[in-house]
Amino acid sequence: MNKIDTRMQLKRIVGVMLGVGLFSLVEAQEFQPLVEQSPTVGLAISPIPFGYQTAEINLDLRLAERHWLTLAPRVQFGTQDDYVYEASDAIDQGFGLGLTYRYFPLSRLSSMRSDGIGPFVAFGLRYQQTDYVYDGGSYQTYEDVYGLVGTTYYDQTEYRESLSQVAADFNIGYVMRVFDILYAEAFMGLGTRFSGYAYDPVRGLNLGQNQWDTGYSGYTLNGGLRVGIFLNKYKR
Repeated sequence: MNKIDTRMQLKRIVGVMLGVGLFSLVEAQEFQPLVEQSPTVGLAISPIPFGYQTAEINLDLRLAERHWLTLAPRVQFGTQDDYVYEASDAIDQGFGLGLTYRYFPLSRLSSMRSDGIGPFVAFGLRYQQTDYVYDGGSYQTYEDVYGLVGTTYYDQTEYRESLSQVAADFNIGYVMRVFDILYAEAFMGLGTRFSGYAYDPVRGLNLGQNQWDTGYSGYTLNGGLRVGIFLNKYKR
């Protein structure tokens, strides 16, 4: 066997070894089992605000063990309905942002994989800005042929109002795992709202009548649900 044949054989052996090594690496990567870890990011939605023309999405971030922060941007949308019965029917558009801090005091009794699951206490702040458009009332003074003075009510005057509100909430709740990577939350508590809106009875529509109206000021009873998904619960 000459040197050329020997070199060819060595190249073939090296090529086969490299091929086997690459194949083994690919196989190991492909069939490497998933490892469960403590999730650090989740996306959730709150279905209840849809009842008053508001869509909200929540980004849940794990700050540290047992400490979570939720960023909650929200938008409000109008229905373009001809009939306005309450403030939510008169919404033209709106936006808001909420921040909620959650603390899970009992998660230390379970494994790290359960962080973000279980009972919690929460404190939140939110800012809301809403534009309203509606047909309100106005009064016009008149004098009849007998010299009597009176007023006539008209309801064709269009009003546009832009209101802002600051809210603070304290809640307790519970988060449970659903179908492995999904989670569901229920909470309740107390809150306060402040808005500079003052009701004008001449216009007819009260933009601060209900607790979910941007013009509302006062205390509230809170309660709600959230459903979400963990985005990084597993890794290879």
